[in-house]
Amino acid sequence: MKFAWLLPLVLALGPWAQALAQTFKMPCEVTATIPAADDLKLPPETATMEIQGMGKNIFMRLNGSKYYNVTVNSLVTDEFVGKDLTTNKEMGAHRRFFKSGLESEIRIARQTVYLHAFHDTDYQGKRVRVFIEGPCKVVTQ
Repeated sequence: MKFAWLLPLVLALGPWAQALAQTFKMPCEVTATIPAADDLKLPPETATMEIQGMGKNIFMRLNGSKYYNVTVNSLVTDEFVGKDLTTNKEMGAHRRFFKSGLESEIRIARQTVYLHAFHDTDYQGKRVRVFIEGPCKVVTQ
C-alpha cells in the first residue's frame, strides 16, 4: 500500500486527520457471533478494514464475506443517520436506517488496533445482530 504509513498518523491525530481523502486499508483477523442464534460462531476470516475521512465526516467499511460486511459513516441523510464515535481512545462510527431500523457500528481501539463491530441482518428469515471482533494490522511498505 502506497500510503499505509499514514494510518498510524490518522489513528493518532483523530479528528484533525479526517480532512484527508485518502483511503487507508488494513487486514483484520475477525470472528463473528450471532447471540440470537444460540451464540452461533461463524468461521473466522481475514477481512479488509477501510477508513476514509472527508471534511468532518468519517467513512469506515469492513470488507469480508456476507456476514463480515459492515459499512458505517457519520453522514445524516433522508435514509439514515450516522454518528462519529471517535474519541481519544478509539475511532468509530454508527449508522441507523430510519425506515428499517437496521443499525451498524464499527470501533477500532487506537492503541491496540483491535476492531469491535456489529450490524443487523437477516439470518434464516430472522433479523439478528452479528457481532464481529478481532485484531487489525497496520501494514507499512
